[in-house]
Amino acid sequence: MRLNRVFRFVDDDLNQALITLIRKARIEHTVDTGGAVRYSPGDQDVVENKLICKIRDKVFGSWQILTCPKEWIETYKRYMEVHGIPFEEELADGKSWFLIPRKYRPHSWKLVQEESVPTRPRSLAS
Repeated sequence: MRLNRVFRFVDDDLNQALITLIRKARIEHTVDTGGAVRYSPGDQDVVENKLICKIRDKVFGSWQILTCPKEWIETYKRYMEVHGIPFEEELADGKSWFLIPRKYRPHSWKLVQEESVPTRPRSLAS
């Protein structure tokens, strides 16, 4: 089977934990030089719904995945950093995702996409 599904936790420790789980589950996979795990669509259910979720559960007891267009990635990162929102970045099939605690409501965030990214986070007045 073709190994055309790709996933990587940006955090190396989380990613290594995932690789260990995949090896223990004896799932056919490869790990590229950047650490991304490649697996087949036939193993997608186990990898994504059991193994990746197991790692996510250890990071945040209750979590959600935040996705956004690629041109908004830095804006979301900056917002979460400025507001002290914990997150882990994931790369799934070439797209950036953010793992965040379930208690946050990203659809209520007041985001403004800026053309130039400041070198330091600005404090936002409430």
